[in-house]
Amino acid sequence: MGLAASQARLLSLTARQHTVEHRAQYLQAQKLRLANDSDRVYEKYINALDATQIETRAYDKEGKVHWLEGSYNNLMRYTADDKSAGNIYYVQDINNGKLYMPQEVCKAYEGAGGDLFNFLDAMNIRYTKDVHTDEYIAAQQVVENDIKKGWNIKPYDTDFTSEYTHLKSLVSDPPESELYNAANVLFSIAAYTQNSVSGVYLPSNTSYLTELRTNINILKGTSYYNGNVQTILDYISSFDISAIFANPDSVDTLSAITQPAQDVYIYYEKDKEEAKSADEEKDVIDDTTKLKLLLNGGQYKLNGGALTDIYTAAVTNAIAGFDSATNIGDALQAIGNDIKSQETKKASEAAQADLDAFLAAKGYDQETVETNMANYKQYCDDVVTFNSQSTETHTEYKDSEKGPYYERIFYAIKSAGGCKEISDANAKSSTWVTSMIKNAQVVLATFDEDTNEIDNITASSNPGLREVSNDQEIMNADSEYEAEMAAIDSKDTKYSTELNQLEEERSAIQTEIDSLKQIAKDNIAATFKLFT
Repeated sequence: MGLAASQARLLSLTARQHTVEHRAQYLQAQKLRLANDSDRVYEKYINALDATQIETRAYDKEGKVHWLEGSYNNLMRYTADDKSAGNIYYVQDINNGKLYMPQEVCKAYEGAGGDLFNFLDAMNIRYTKDVHTDEYIAAQQVVENDIKKGWNIKPYDTDFTSEYTHLKSLVSDPPESELYNAANVLFSIAAYTQNSVSGVYLPSNTSYLTELRTNINILKGTSYYNGNVQTILDYISSFDISAIFANPDSVDTLSAITQPAQDVYIYYEKDKEEAKSADEEKDVIDDTTKLKLLLNGGQYKLNGGALTDIYTAAVTNAIAGFDSATNIGDALQAIGNDIKSQETKKASEAAQADLDAFLAAKGYDQETVETNMANYKQYCDDVVTFNSQSTETHTEYKDSEKGPYYERIFYAIKSAGGCKEISDANAKSSTWVTSMIKNAQVVLATFDEDTNEIDNITASSNPGLREVSNDQEIMNADSEYEAEMAAIDSKDTKYSTELNQLEEERSAIQTEIDSLKQIAKDNIAATFKLFT
């Protein structure tokens, strides 16, 4: 009976041992599963830290920069009120190159048959075709107004116009008379050249005195030859200091002080250590020297004698008759200018008389001729201005933002070979574009209007785009990671505790089993010994 009880106990312990071992195996499997869960949570956390989002640059009404999440609508500025502010970025399918577009755009493009204006009509864009520039239209209007006034008709034949123009030019620029030229010589010689001191004239040509006298003779016998003019012209004709230096051997020194007094010119010097050669002495006392003395005035002295005035009292009084004149040089310029002015006036009046006679013979008055010719010239000038304008035309949109925006979209789609529809949900999503780019399904692109080509870009290479981390998602990932790892650690600790307890129970059971097996062995041994 004792042996039977031991066997029953052994069977019970063995069954319990199997249960403990099965539970331990289950817990080991759960701990292994926790290790896998830990790896999954960590990988999810790392992916959240690495995640970035595209943003696109835009401008507010004050022109300040701000960044928008890189949804399709924001990249295309499709839902923006101001479509002119910020860059437009297209989303292009990698496989077929087509551009993603909203349903209404795809439908309008497919029904346009490749025609821009059919597309614009379908998109309800109001426009005017073939519009010239404002400058072209303005120039055209001016020409049309000229034609309405009759200015485009040439008023006179070529012969009349040529003769009228010639006679009119003689009025404004009449030919120079002999008296005009003579007066001009007086003026030119007197004002030929000046040094830094006003009133000191230094003509260098030895023929000027002779030329001056020749032209004075031309003026004699005319209406200009009277009063102060006659006094000065006569003095110039008779001016001669030959008596002073006719015999150079009797002259030691000859000097003249011109105006202003500090400018002293020594013209002749003899028997001095620095004396010049005889040839040079003769060159000093010549017509050029005489002309310098005549034009500048002042005083001279001979052999250290008393100073003698170059001008007589009558000449000095005559010079005073001309405003601001201090010497004959100044007076000659005044005389020459006055004669030239009067001669020009006479010649102009004579030319005007010839022009009036010509017009009277033709039955015209000058004012009417001038008006008609000016009007025709204005028309010709306006035609030249009009013809210089660019003849290129453009489409003028009532909405200056939406019109050009949809025109660019049309040509971008055409360049890409078509479009494919994007759902409203994906167009609004802040992550759809980023996910599609990372999965190599789409690329971002811009459209070059000059070349009509699509250019692929990246966020890192374009100043209007940027990639940023989502701080809120990172914070959420941190919290989720900590929570999930805490739960895993808690379960792992629980499983470890249970395994320790099972191990202790299994050890106890094994000890008792070993004891029962030993008792059974001893009982069997004792029993067989009895029978033997």
